[in-house]
Amino acid sequence: MAKSKTHDQVIETFCSRRRGWMNDKTATKALEDLAGLDPGVANALLTEMKRHNVTQIRGYSKEPERLARGKKGTKFEAKK
Repeated sequence: MAKSKTHDQVIETFCSRRRGWMNDKTATKALEDLAGLDPGVANALLTEMKRHNVTQIRGYSKEPERLARGKKGTKFEAKK
């Protein structure tokens, strides 16, 4: 089954919020638009999913190969 474009955009919203590129208000608005969630539900989802407990949600890493090699064999290695 192919992933939809919206699915990837929702994952990127979570990752952007985790890195601090989006604040709660912006990420809530993005989830409302992308997933069709109510504002309260989107805010609760983001509030409960703290920045420190979102790990490798994409399933792949966007970092350069030189940085990925340094994480090989550790708990920070990208899942396959």
